[in-house]
Amino acid sequence: MNRLNGIGAAAVCALGALVAGSVAASGQAVAITNAEIHPVSGPVIPGGTIVIEGGRITAVGSNVSVPAGARTIDGTGKIVTPGFMDSSSQIGLGEIGNGAPGTQDATTSEDELGASFNPVWAVNPDNTYIPNTRVRGLTSAILRPGGGQLFTGQGAAIALDGGTVDEMIRSESVAIYTAMGEAGSVRAGGSRAANYQRIRDALWDARAKLVSGDDEEADTADDANEDPRAKGGRSSLNDRNLEALGAVLSGDTPLVVSANRVSDLRLALKLKSEFGIAMVIAGGAEGWRVAEELAAAGVPVIVDATTNLPTFDGLSASLENAGRLQTAGVEVLLAGGRGITHEAGLVVANGMDHAAALRAVTLGPATVWGLSADMGSLDAGKIADVVVWSGDPFELSTSVEHVFIGGREIPDDSRQQRLFERYRDLGRYRTIRR
Repeated sequence: MNRLNGIGAAAVCALGALVAGSVAASGQAVAITNAEIHPVSGPVIPGGTIVIEGGRITAVGSNVSVPAGARTIDGTGKIVTPGFMDSSSQIGLGEIGNGAPGTQDATTSEDELGASFNPVWAVNPDNTYIPNTRVRGLTSAILRPGGGQLFTGQGAAIALDGGTVDEMIRSESVAIYTAMGEAGSVRAGGSRAANYQRIRDALWDARAKLVSGDDEEADTADDANEDPRAKGGRSSLNDRNLEALGAVLSGDTPLVVSANRVSDLRLALKLKSEFGIAMVIAGGAEGWRVAEELAAAGVPVIVDATTNLPTFDGLSASLENAGRLQTAGVEVLLAGGRGITHEAGLVVANGMDHAAALRAVTLGPATVWGLSADMGSLDAGKIADVVVWSGDPFELSTSVEHVFIGGREIPDDSRQQRLFERYRDLGRYRTIRR
């Protein structure tokens, strides 16, 4: 209640009832009926019904029976989609930008960490950005680490609901991050070539550790396929970081490479080919120029939809980047936090297929980050991350009417809503001033 001080007794009571109702309803079956359902994994279902029970979707289709005693939401004229996922976020890891350094936990300068660093354990479930974001239809996010090390750390998948970090985590480690291009060269004394060499050396050392374990004699095995660097010790990374990179080399975890320029993108593809690893490009401002190469290599791209101003790191940046990548067969992912619906609308306006844009914030990221068995589409058995929209999710005039995360309906308790409720009757405040 202390956090609501000043809102007014009526608003407090209304908010308390809303939260209590949402919690109570989380154990009750919910049926959204007569809606235009976009499962993403299949064709659109007009006039469909989706049933949520026990935190999961139990039925979806055009001829679904509503369970006895279920709460019913009339979806007439509404659109239902999976909850959106932000593929590059630091939500919950900081407050008010860089204005409060003590709240910034996404980045470390600790050299002993690097690839083994995982910022997810610093997430603050009470962070004010979280409720402000999920009421816009975002239900999950991939946290990315920051920093200036060769490998900045691991990414994690979280749901934007939960009282503890453990309750929020959907997957503790989904990727390891590094950078090429301008950002990478800074980490290696100013040269792209030096940065590429350092990454390659580290991967060879990690491969040696993965193969040999603690038995140094095992390094002599399979010399015909061994790079001279495979004896270890050349990358300057400690054993903990090399062990973390083992998940990349084993194929369990993708390496996310920040790169924009065509030459840097091709250098990243060279690494992928040499080590046979899964890779995701972050940025890819000039990706459209090598779209066929990225598609052939099976490399997804996290696109910044608003990037169109040329820089030396991306002279050919274009608003049509996402659309051209998608046309070539590249799996496009989107980010943008509360503005992700705007990002999606922007790529659609510049040539990307509408259904592909919806996939880019739902099933696409769930697939890339290894979460598609439980997330990303509206299928029976999956976690009930469900959003009911008043219209097309990518139209700025559309509003979110219901958000479910893990089957729990999320109350509209954002800071903006509280301020709206506080000051909606301006006449009362004018009277007080007089």
